[in-house]
Amino acid sequence: MKVTNVQGYASFGRALTTREKKEYEQVQNQARKELGLDKTTATIFDFSVPSDKHDTGIGSTFSKEAQHLAGFLKSMCGINSVQLAPQGEISNYVHSPYSGTSFSLGMHLIDLKKLNNKEYGNLLTTKELNSSYMNRVEDHKTVDYNNIFAEDGQKAMLRKAFHRFELLPQNSKLKQEFENFKSESSYWLEKDALFEAAAVVNNSPDMKTWSERDKNVYATKDGDTQRIEELRQVKDDQGDNVVDFEEFIQFIADKQQKESKENFHKQGIEIYGDCQIGFSQKDLWAHKSAFYPNYEFGCDIGNGKYSCWSPAINFDKLDSDAGELLFNKFDLFFKRYDGVRIDAAWQLIKPMLCEPWHNNGNDVFDNNGNKLGRKLDHQPYVEHGGRKIIKDIVLQAADKNNVSHDKVFLELLGGNSYDSLDTVRDLGTSLIHITRYGGDNWGRVRFYESYGDNKYQNMKPGDYIIGPGTHDDYSLIEQAENAHERSGYLAYDLHLNRHELEHSQTARANAIFAELFTTKNQFATLPDILGSRRRINLPNTTNGNWSYRASSDYEKEYFEKLSQGKGLNMPDALSKALKAKHNGWTNQLTDKLDKFASVLRQPGPMTTKEADKLYA
Repeated sequence: MKVTNVQGYASFGRALTTREKKEYEQVQNQARKELGLDKTTATIFDFSVPSDKHDTGIGSTFSKEAQHLAGFLKSMCGINSVQLAPQGEISNYVHSPYSGTSFSLGMHLIDLKKLNNKEYGNLLTTKELNSSYMNRVEDHKTVDYNNIFAEDGQKAMLRKAFHRFELLPQNSKLKQEFENFKSESSYWLEKDALFEAAAVVNNSPDMKTWSERDKNVYATKDGDTQRIEELRQVKDDQGDNVVDFEEFIQFIADKQQKESKENFHKQGIEIYGDCQIGFSQKDLWAHKSAFYPNYEFGCDIGNGKYSCWSPAINFDKLDSDAGELLFNKFDLFFKRYDGVRIDAAWQLIKPMLCEPWHNNGNDVFDNNGNKLGRKLDHQPYVEHGGRKIIKDIVLQAADKNNVSHDKVFLELLGGNSYDSLDTVRDLGTSLIHITRYGGDNWGRVRFYESYGDNKYQNMKPGDYIIGPGTHDDYSLIEQAENAHERSGYLAYDLHLNRHELEHSQTARANAIFAELFTTKNQFATLPDILGSRRRINLPNTTNGNWSYRASSDYEKEYFEKLSQGKGLNMPDALSKALKAKHNGWTNQLTDKLDKFASVLRQPGPMTTKEADKLYA
């Protein structure tokens, strides 16, 4: 059977053939141009990336699988940028990437398979890649943190690579790259490695349990020089110098991060780093003079309770230690990424600090794992309403690295977001908005771009980037199940049938997606794009959280979900957005998009390879 070309269209539905995909991409690009679209972003957390072989139980955007996934999303959904999660170190006790380190990258991100390559000095053998650690995971759709942090897990594999690295000649390319990396990373690298040495000496990664001297090695900016020298010599229970090993891990992670960025660029995809507002114990230890001794960033969690997040920078020291720390943090982000998303950016403008509660010297937690505290009666004053930080620190770091201000995304959701808007409206940065609470007064494209006296109004396309929800929100499928009240404005704004929207979850989900493309910049999380009901984060939940992984057969999963009316049917969304722009009228372009949308909507071959075999 021969498939007709785009002008004729097949009447059945399935994955597109290679030929049709090329034609579809042309139609998609034409629609994007007419709609004036710019950044279409997929929010992809590293742990969600699938692995097709040698699966350690967690994904990484440093892997070739991540490149393949991004390429597929670019082809089918027009993705031209990827928003990453924070990529700092995590532990098997706290899985949230928002608890990670500000400077050090997590060892769990390292793609061990690459260490078998010549450019990495063949630091791992083929036999080692076939070890039980990399082949015993059975559930490939859920992150297996226990496997990663097992005794024979990621760190043990990196130790094997480290031992071979030490044997390389000093004039080898890899050793020279390592020395350059150490020189470029002098602000933070050794300090972060010395923290691990102190953890070995004190038999605990928890700084609160350490000796007073080791807690305060960097209580002053220059540090306790004698103790620093002693920590440099510390060896772990395997006989390895701790500082050397930790610096090696960071070197490999940094090398792979740079390679990953370059490979994304080859596909025409930019990457944005997620800069968490919080800091880790390692950050606090290494830059102690930049923090308040007893206060933490926090937020209102309802019922008169406040949750403490992480150590808070000392806002009285923005002209000294705290300002230097923040500048170096953002400077590194703008070196690593094409742009940055600042998590809970309002904390840098109108901060909310809390003092943690203690019971017999221990932190107090509620049943959901929230560390509880008291909101300070007098919050810090940030000079010029926060401009001191955003303009004089963040944007200066962007300028230093030739990153345009419109690639700085400020998450102003929750907390003191509304009170922070005046500070950033004229800085050229982009605000993050969501349609989850869409209605007449918020969360609606037409509301943001209409005139009024609300601070969220009077925006131009490009002033903001909008999605159905962040990593903390309900999935799009969950939203569509409980979004009857949104049917009215979606029908009005998009010129759709209100009765159908009120009675069809599928119609509501498709309309929510379509609304995103009525303005310049939009984003969606990977689970929403692939039509999954799972969430990235279930706030106030510890067990089983931060565990969503896409299937290794994500192409099949995507087309199967489309046939069920789930996931991002891009031609459908673009067609609806174009019709909304033209007051409901159709044209030749929308007809083409509608026919492609119909092809994708029906059961049939669920991969391009299968479609090519059956219909070519």
